[in-house]
Order: sequence, then C-alpha cells, then structure tokens
Amino acid sequence: MPLLSVEFALFWLLFFPLYWCFAHRPQVQNHLLLAAGLGWLYRVDWAFVLALVLFSLGVLIIASGLVQTQQAAQRRRWLAVGCILAVANLAFFKYVDFFRPAVQAALGTTVADILMPLGLSYYTFQAVAYLVSLYRHEDVRLRWRELLLHFGFLPTLTAGPIARAGSFDSIDGMQPGMAAQIRQREPRRIIRPALAVALIVLGIAKKWAFAGTLAEHWVDPVFANPMQYDGLTVLTALYGYTVQLFLDFSGYTDMVIGMAMLLGFTLPANFRMPLRAFNIRDFWNRWHISLSTWIRDHIYIPLGGSRRGFVRTQINLLAAMVLSGIWHGYGWNFFLWGLLHGLALVALNCGDKLAGKREWLSSSSGIGHALAVLATVNFVCMAFVVFRTATLDEASLMFRALFNGGTADNAVWWVLAAMAAALAAYGLLTRLFDAAVARLEKMPLWLWPLPLTAAMMLVILIAPSGIPGFIYANF
Repeated sequence: MPLLSVEFALFWLLFFPLYWCFAHRPQVQNHLLLAAGLGWLYRVDWAFVLALVLFSLGVLIIASGLVQTQQAAQRRRWLAVGCILAVANLAFFKYVDFFRPAVQAALGTTVADILMPLGLSYYTFQAVAYLVSLYRHEDVRLRWRELLLHFGFLPTLTAGPIARAGSFDSIDGMQPGMAAQIRQREPRRIIRPALAVALIVLGIAKKWAFAGTLAEHWVDPVFANPMQYDGLTVLTALYGYTVQLFLDFSGYTDMVIGMAMLLGFTLPANFRMPLRAFNIRDFWNRWHISLSTWIRDHIYIPLGGSRRGFVRTQINLLAAMVLSGIWHGYGWNFFLWGLLHGLALVALNCGDKLAGKREWLSSSSGIGHALAVLATVNFVCMAFVVFRTATLDEASLMFRALFNGGTADNAVWWVLAAMAAALAAYGLLTRLFDAAVARLEKMPLWLWPLPLTAAMMLVILIAPSGIPGFIYANF
C-alpha cells in the first residue's frame, strides 16, 4: 500500500479522524500509530513485522544493559554489541543476494530468496543513533512498544527521513526528538495545518507529475537504449535523472513531513535546495540531510573526523563516503558512486588548503559563485549516471552516447530550458510556496478545498498514467 495510492488515501481518511478522536489521550494515539505501522508492514509481508519486532527486542535488551551499568568499559561493550547487531542485521538482508551465488556453489544446492524488510535501513540507523544517545546519557529511553513505534512510525517507515530519538533540526528549527514526542503526556495538536497540507500537495506534484513525467518520457527510455538517441537528448536524460531523483525523494519527504505534522509530530528536514549547492561539501549539507548528518556523527567523527591531521581527515572522508555508497546496495555502482563523492571532497579540501581559505571560488564574485554551482551540478549529475546504471558497460555506454550525432527534437530544448529555468528560479519558487502557505493560513478553513482541489486537478492533468513507486524505498 504505497503512499500514492487509492488504498492509502482511503485508509488515511478513516485513520485520521479516529486518531484525533483521542486528542486528549496521546498514549492511545501511540497505540493506533503502532497498529497502523505494523499493519502496513503485515500487508506487505508478515515476515517484515517479525523482523522489526525481533530487532527492536534486541535493541531493547542492549539499551537496558547500557542504562543499568555506569562503568565506562561495560557501557562501551554494550554499545559495541548494539552496533554489531545493527550492522549484522542490515548486512544480512541487504547483501544476501551478493553472497548467494558463492553459497550455492559451496553447498551445491539452491538458496531461497530472502526479501529485505521494508524500511530496514532507516530503522537500523535510528537504532544506532538511539543507542549512541543512551551511551551519552541523553534522556531518550523508550519502553518496548515505544521503541517499536519509533522504528515503525507510519510516515517514515518506507524511506525515512532518519528521525533520531534525540533533538534534531526540523522544518521549523530545532525540535525535540522522537523519544520526547512519543513519550509526551500532554495532548498533541496539529502543527501548522496549512503548511502540512501544502507540503503533501507539493510532494504529490513533485513525485507524480514532475518526476513521473521525466521518468516516463525522458530518463527511462534513454537509459534503456542510449545509443539510439542523439547526444543532446542523452544529456537531457542525464540531467533529468538527477532532477527526477531529487523530485522523487524530496517529494516523498515533503509528504511524510506533512503527514507527521497532521499527526502532531515534527520530522527533520531532508533537503534544502541541494541543486543550488556551490561545491560538493555544500551539496551534502543540503541533500538527504538526515543520512549525511548520521554518517557525519556516527562514522566520520568516530573515525577521528578532522582531529588527526589533514591526511587522516581525507582518509576518514573517503571511508565515510564509500560507506554511504554501499549503504544503497551491494552493486559496484554504489561503491564507485560513494568513492567519486569522497574523492571530490578530498580534491575540494586540497584546493582549499592550496588557496588558503574555504569556498574560495564561490565567494570570489557573483560569476565565480555561478560557475561553482554549475560545476557542482554537473559533477552530481555525472556521478548519478554511475548510481543509476547496473554495470560499468552500461555507464560507459551512457557517456559514449553523449557524443552521438543527430539532431535533437524541439522538445529536448524545451525540457533543458525548463530545468535550467527551475534551477535559476529555485529561490523564487520556494518564496512563492511560502507565500501560498501564508495565504492559505489566512483563509477560513471551509474555503481550503477550493485551492487544494484546483492544485490536485492540475497535478492529475499533467501527471502520467499510473502511479510510480518511490525510488528510495528500494534502499
């Protein structure tokens, strides 16, 4: 039951009023949310519920050990056991397909397919962050059903964002973490309903209308057979995939943040205009923020961060980015994609060291900043070709096709112009959205259906047939 489906819409229309019937009893609301999350998993596969329940039980036991001992050495051992459990659980399900051929050859028999549980990567990362917070003596301890709700929270279950138990930076600034929000006893309230509803409509438009159109008419056909297209069309598809990926994932994030706000919860912002980044460091401060900050806090800094000299810092960066790549899957393409971003960060740091200051190009002039943004966008788009393709030959074919002859259709120029205009007007579009939300907040509630219905009708008119799945749900 994907978020963009008639079934989920009907479920939400029934669940939402039932949830707020218990507005003064947040613990009952928690039970409803937990039932909804586990029910969604069960509808996909009952084994996914079992995987989440067993994993959360293991985390609960380790958390109890962390809390009950005050000896530093024992606390470190409990944390190490928790991290090993999380990594082992993630690696088993995520990379079983990689090792299956070797196991089959060794045993001389077939090995049954094992599906990766829905949301595994996200609740695994949340578990590590939870244990680290307990290790640091933060007040985030949860009972088992509360821990299950944290890991199986309905809006974030499919593809995040990674909501930590401790405090975090949300769309409305610093907010209490999921632990405080789950444990609260005072009645919840809908958080900025106009913004919440507008985010949901915006997310649907991004995902269904814009990302879906790019995928159906440009990205998928060209990536499937790039040599039959002229170079400009291939370039359009290459740029289009990055835009599709951004619209798909940020659209999903907009939807779930809006849904959580309607339930009285705040979630961390996951995107802040990443395609306006002026270098690759700035890009990772804006793209998939909940993942990049998790990697910074739980991989890069524990490795030593920037505390052990310039060379060690670059090694730590490379390690963190490679791990970021292989988190997405076991294919060579994910490893190489992470390595490319790691090397780009190292090259940027070396350039900063030679120049004697950070951000030297982007801060030199308006033209320098524009060139920095253009270079960053092109690097990100080229690297995403590697991310998108399954083999080195496929990636090579895509890049060779950029030099194909032939004449592009007029539609290609229109698509390129639209993407360039959207990039240039990024800030303006954000301000227009904020203005629309402000106008909606001033309208009486009974008038809201008029602009919202008009917006949804426009989305339906321009959206392709069928409702595509979310790309990041596969990771």
